[in-house]
Amino acid sequence: MDQRKTKHIIILAVNPIYARAILSGEKTVEFRRNGIPSEIKKIVIYSTKPDQIILGYCDVKECIIDSPDNLWKLYGGQGFINKKDFSTYYQGYEIGKCYILDNPKIFYNPITLNKCKTLSVAPQSFAYLNKNDWRNFRRRKKANKTLQPTGGS
Repeated sequence: MDQRKTKHIIILAVNPIYARAILSGEKTVEFRRNGIPSEIKKIVIYSTKPDQIILGYCDVKECIIDSPDNLWKLYGGQGFINKKDFSTYYQGYEIGKCYILDNPKIFYNPITLNKCKTLSVAPQSFAYLNKNDWRNFRRRKKANKTLQPTGGS
Protein backbone atom coordinates (compact mmCIF):
# COMPACT_ATOMS: atom_id res chain seq x y z
CA MET A 1 0.00 0.00 0.00
CA ASP A 2 1.36 3.38 -1.04
CA GLN A 3 1.42 5.69 1.99
CA ARG A 4 3.37 8.45 0.27
CA LYS A 5 1.65 11.81 0.12
CA THR A 6 0.51 13.56 -3.01
CA LYS A 7 2.13 16.91 -3.74
CA HIS A 8 -0.81 18.76 -5.25
CA ILE A 9 -3.90 17.13 -3.73
CA ILE A 10 -5.21 18.07 -0.31
CA ILE A 11 -8.15 17.17 1.86
CA LEU A 12 -9.69 20.40 3.11
CA ALA A 13 -11.96 20.90 6.13
CA VAL A 14 -14.97 22.93 4.99
CA ASN A 15 -18.14 24.01 6.81
CA PRO A 16 -21.06 21.83 5.58
CA ILE A 17 -22.90 24.77 4.01
CA TYR A 18 -19.85 25.73 1.96
CA ALA A 19 -18.91 22.10 1.19
CA ARG A 20 -22.30 21.51 -0.39
CA ALA A 21 -22.16 24.83 -2.24
CA ILE A 22 -18.77 23.89 -3.74
CA LEU A 23 -19.99 20.49 -4.87
CA SER A 24 -23.27 21.87 -6.22
CA GLY A 25 -21.32 24.40 -8.30
CA GLU A 26 -22.82 27.44 -6.55
CA LYS A 27 -19.52 28.28 -4.84
CA THR A 28 -16.75 28.44 -7.41
CA VAL A 29 -14.03 29.96 -5.25
CA GLU A 30 -12.59 29.10 -1.84
CA PHE A 31 -11.16 31.90 0.27
CA ARG A 32 -8.38 31.12 2.71
CA ARG A 33 -6.19 33.33 4.86
CA ASN A 34 -2.95 31.38 4.82
CA GLY A 35 -1.29 28.04 5.36
CA ILE A 36 -2.53 26.18 2.30
CA PRO A 37 0.00 26.07 -0.54
CA SER A 38 -0.93 27.93 -3.72
CA GLU A 39 0.21 25.05 -6.01
CA ILE A 40 -2.77 22.80 -5.20
CA LYS A 41 -4.43 21.11 -8.20
CA LYS A 42 -7.26 19.19 -6.50
CA ILE A 43 -9.18 19.58 -3.25
CA VAL A 44 -10.96 16.70 -1.56
CA ILE A 45 -13.87 18.16 0.44
CA TYR A 46 -14.23 17.07 4.08
CA SER A 47 -17.51 18.41 5.46
CA THR A 48 -16.97 19.32 9.12
CA LYS A 49 -19.38 18.86 12.05
CA PRO A 50 -22.10 17.79 12.13
CA ASP A 51 -21.50 15.84 8.86
CA GLN A 52 -17.93 14.66 9.42
CA ILE A 53 -17.70 12.98 6.02
CA ILE A 54 -15.79 13.31 2.75
CA LEU A 55 -18.33 14.39 0.13
CA GLY A 56 -16.29 14.67 -3.07
CA TYR A 57 -13.55 16.66 -4.73
CA CYS A 58 -12.91 19.40 -7.27
CA ASP A 59 -10.17 20.80 -9.46
CA VAL A 60 -8.27 23.99 -8.66
CA LYS A 61 -7.75 26.07 -11.80
CA GLU A 62 -5.53 28.63 -10.07
CA CYS A 63 -4.78 30.40 -6.82
CA ILE A 64 -5.00 34.19 -6.62
CA ILE A 65 -3.02 35.88 -3.85
CA ASP A 66 -4.09 39.45 -3.17
CA SER A 67 -5.50 41.82 -0.58
CA PRO A 68 -8.88 40.86 0.89
CA ASP A 69 -10.40 44.02 -0.67
CA ASN A 70 -9.26 43.01 -4.15
CA LEU A 71 -10.30 39.38 -3.64
CA TRP A 72 -13.78 40.56 -2.69
CA LYS A 73 -14.01 42.90 -5.68
CA LEU A 74 -12.92 40.19 -8.10
CA TYR A 75 -14.48 37.06 -6.60
CA GLY A 76 -16.90 37.99 -3.80
CA GLY A 77 -19.93 37.11 -5.90
CA GLN A 78 -18.64 33.58 -6.47
CA GLY A 79 -17.78 32.81 -2.84
CA PHE A 80 -21.23 32.00 -1.40
CA ILE A 81 -20.48 34.38 1.49
CA ASN A 82 -21.75 37.83 2.37
CA LYS A 83 -19.48 40.88 2.67
CA LYS A 84 -19.82 41.09 6.46
CA ASP A 85 -18.75 37.47 7.04
CA PHE A 86 -15.96 37.83 4.47
CA SER A 87 -14.66 40.98 6.21
CA THR A 88 -14.81 39.30 9.62
CA TYR A 89 -12.90 36.28 8.27
CA TYR A 90 -10.10 38.46 6.88
CA GLN A 91 -10.03 41.00 9.74
CA GLY A 92 -6.39 41.81 10.53
CA TYR A 93 -5.04 40.11 7.39
CA GLU A 94 -3.37 42.06 4.60
CA ILE A 95 -3.14 39.14 2.16
CA GLY A 96 -5.50 36.31 1.33
CA LYS A 97 -5.82 33.47 -1.15
CA CYS A 98 -8.64 32.66 -3.51
CA TYR A 99 -8.70 29.21 -5.07
CA ILE A 100 -10.64 29.11 -8.35
CA LEU A 101 -12.59 25.84 -8.32
CA ASP A 102 -13.92 23.77 -11.20
CA ASN A 103 -15.34 20.37 -12.12
CA PRO A 104 -16.85 19.27 -8.77
CA LYS A 105 -17.33 15.52 -8.29
CA ILE A 106 -19.74 14.26 -5.64
CA PHE A 107 -19.36 10.75 -4.23
CA TYR A 108 -22.45 8.58 -4.59
CA ASN A 109 -21.73 7.38 -1.05
CA PRO A 110 -19.82 9.83 1.18
CA ILE A 111 -16.67 8.52 2.84
CA THR A 112 -16.25 8.30 6.59
CA LEU A 113 -12.88 9.09 8.14
CA ASN A 114 -12.24 5.47 9.07
CA LYS A 115 -12.16 4.71 5.30
CA CYS A 116 -9.48 7.35 4.70
CA LYS A 117 -5.96 6.22 5.56
CA THR A 118 -4.59 9.75 5.24
CA LEU A 119 -6.26 10.88 8.46
CA SER A 120 -6.65 9.41 11.91
CA VAL A 121 -8.66 12.45 13.04
CA ALA A 122 -10.53 15.20 11.21
CA PRO A 123 -8.25 17.79 9.60
CA GLN A 124 -8.12 21.12 11.41
CA SER A 125 -7.43 22.90 8.13
CA PHE A 126 -5.94 20.63 5.47
CA ALA A 127 -3.74 17.59 4.92
CA TYR A 128 -1.97 16.21 1.89
CA LEU A 129 -3.76 13.10 0.69
CA ASN A 130 -1.82 9.86 0.46
CA LYS A 131 -1.55 8.41 -3.03
CA ASN A 132 -3.48 5.24 -2.21
CA ASP A 133 -6.47 7.22 -0.89
CA TRP A 134 -6.43 9.39 -4.01
CA ARG A 135 -6.47 6.32 -6.28
CA ASN A 136 -9.41 4.92 -4.30
CA PHE A 137 -11.32 8.22 -4.36
CA ARG A 138 -10.93 8.59 -8.14
CA ARG A 139 -12.38 5.09 -8.62
CA ARG A 140 -15.43 5.71 -6.45
CA LYS A 141 -18.82 6.00 -8.07
CA LYS A 142 -19.82 9.64 -8.54
CA ALA A 143 -23.37 10.87 -8.12
CA ASN A 144 -25.25 12.03 -11.22
CA LYS A 145 -27.11 14.69 -9.28
CA THR A 146 -25.72 17.66 -7.43
CA LEU A 147 -25.83 18.40 -3.72
CA GLN A 148 -28.08 21.15 -2.57
CA PRO A 149 -26.58 23.69 -0.17
CA THR A 150 -28.33 23.93 3.17
CA GLY A 151 -28.33 27.71 3.15
CA GLY A 152 -25.96 30.51 2.40
CA SER A 153 -25.20 34.14 2.68
